[in-house]
Formats: sequence, structure tokens, C-alpha cells
Amino acid sequence: MKTAINFFFITLTLMALGLETAEAQENLAQEVSAIFQQNCLNCHGASGPFKEELLIERNALIDTRTVIIGNPENSEFYKRLLGSTENGPQMPLNLPPLSPEAVETIARWITAGAPDWDIQHDINFITTDAILNTIRNHLKSLNPFDRPSARYFTMTHLYNAGESPETLSGYRIALSKLVNSLSWKFEITNPTPIDEAQTIFYIDLRRYEWNNITTDVWTQIEQAYPYNIAFDPETQAGLLE
Repeated sequence: MKTAINFFFITLTLMALGLETAEAQENLAQEVSAIFQQNCLNCHGASGPFKEELLIERNALIDTRTVIIGNPENSEFYKRLLGSTENGPQMPLNLPPLSPEAVETIARWITAGAPDWDIQHDINFITTDAILNTIRNHLKSLNPFDRPSARYFTMTHLYNAGESPETLSGYRIALSKLVNSLSWKFEITNPTPIDEAQTIFYIDLRRYEWNNITTDVWTQIEQAYPYNIAFDPETQAGLLE
């Protein structure tokens, strides 16, 4: 269980005539970004030694016509992934060629308009007071007998930072897997979102047997959590209702 608790702290693409939905374009752009990070940015990133010859940045690739939107076959960048050209050797230089799947992903990205992978998402910023009020209102909605077993997880900071809906969905899935992997129960019980943006999640300790006096899992989690803030009954008694 100690190992599991430590682990606690360690987180359809649609195409038609070459045009993709906004969500699918964003997914595609993120796939391409991952390929670039793994294979290109050490040399051609913003601080890479060969950034002057070729900077792997979406606008720079387009402005220099190294990438021609909608036309991978005539894009120098794409052609250099397939082999040497009159402008230079195959990329990545002195490394194994990219996999056919990676090359195809880049071709689809260019065909789709080379959507930017660095996207800021519109958000309605959620303040700390709003988080606490949401939790307080949820607690009040519970039966008094159930309130002592209520606990909450938040990923509001990720939403406020502009993480994509797809990324947030992945975090929600990871949270569900995590708490159930630490559960002493056989039944799967997923955390319940209690806010409109689905960034605050309610769990009942009894559903995981985390309030068991023998195992006392939640206390162990609190003790291991590096950002735990202790409640001071003398100075913070007014916070209790």
C-alpha cells in the first residue's frame, strides 16, 4: 500500500477532403508536436544549434515556405523526411529516419492546414473562492451522516492554465484509475464532478474503504501529500460551519 500511495503523487480523428474538424485538427497538431519534440527540437528548437538553418516552429516553417499549407509533396520539410534533396540531406541528420506512421502524420498535418499546436483555450477563470464555495455547497447538499466521509480532488488549476478539453479528459480518466487502483473495494467507483467545468471531484471514503480504522488510507495520503495544509482550530475555527 505504501508503494501505491507513493504512486498516487507520481498523471476519431475525422477527415473529409483534407479538411478536419477543429477538435481533430488540434489532436493532429498535438501528435505532430510530440513527433517534433522527440526527434527534432534538440537541434532545431528555439535553443537548438541548428535553429538558424531550420527552426521547428509552426509560423517559421510556413513563413519560410519550408512547409506549404495543403501541399506536403512540394514542402521541403516533408521531402527531407523521405530522403535527401538538392537543399540538404535526409532528416533527422545522422539518426534513423522517422517511422512511416510519423511521416504520414506530418503529411496529414500539412494537408489539414498545418494547425498550430500552441493553442490558448478560452476559459472562464475559476477563483479559489469559487472552488471553496462549490465544495461547501456540495457538502451542505449531503446527508449530515455522509459529510465526514466526503473528500474532494481538484484540477481547476489545469483548466485555468488553458489545458485542452482532451488533456483534461485524460486527467479525469487518470484520476478515476488512480483512486480505484488504491481502493480496497471490488466495485469501481469513479469520482463525481460537482462543477460545470468538471474540475472539482467528490469521493466518499467509504466507497474505497479508505476510512477503515485498520488501514486508515486517507490519513496516510494526507501525511504523504507535500502540499498538505494543517487545520488550526484556534485560528481557523470560523471556517467551520
